[in-house]
Amino acid sequence: MMQMSVTMHPIWQTGGIILAAAILAALLLQLVVHRIIPNALRREQTELGAPIFAVIGTTYAVLLAFIATAAWEQYSAAEALARHEADLIGNIYSVSHGLPEPAGTQMRAELTAYLTHIIDVEWPDQIAGEAIPPAEPLLTRLDQALLRAKPADPAQSNAQTFLIGALSDVATVRRDRRLATHGTIPGLVWVVLVSGGALMVCCSFVLGGPTPALHLLMTAILVASGVLILLLIVGLSSPFHGALTIPPDAYTGVLAELRASP
Repeated sequence: MMQMSVTMHPIWQTGGIILAAAILAALLLQLVVHRIIPNALRREQTELGAPIFAVIGTTYAVLLAFIATAAWEQYSAAEALARHEADLIGNIYSVSHGLPEPAGTQMRAELTAYLTHIIDVEWPDQIAGEAIPPAEPLLTRLDQALLRAKPADPAQSNAQTFLIGALSDVATVRRDRRLATHGTIPGLVWVVLVSGGALMVCCSFVLGGPTPALHLLMTAILVASGVLILLLIVGLSSPFHGALTIPPDAYTGVLAELRASP
């Protein structure tokens, strides 16, 4: 839900609003706390509060780093998934020349149509956050054309066997791509990240310093750094949806190669 609400609009626009709102809210809350708790009292407690704040900050930084790394790995895996699907389609197109006619010609036409469908229909739907249908008629027609082929020699039989497994792999990769549209970071993790960040910022309010204005500036920097990392995690955790979506370059490249081949 958090990924959907943030990535429904350009990340720079939504992120700018969230960043400004978070900094403003933190500074206003800090001013309220400073008005309630005198600076002299806060400075007296700094010796006790600073080590506690350091422990909280370190723990939260480790958690942020772990989740950001997991999000990046998820994004990279999704990018590799798209390349793998495109490569599979290119390999199937090449091997289909070993099938008897008219099955080979029909398969190559259906493969070109499937790539065009991914680029022009499925990819825009993914970016918009719409669900991709579990079944794709073009893949069904590919399976039917392959199964109707009647191999005349062992070479054609081997090609048919290879293509049956390759088409199964395409269906599997497509299912994984469909399930990865909105990311897999659980909602509980977002609750911990947001609430942990808020607690860390609030903890900094009770520390005292000789220059209140400088304390406000440090709070703004602290909030900005945390929010920016959270926005990065949001963007990376939705590899096929939103402003940081993976482009369909792998598919367009393979489609150009297919159209250029005989």
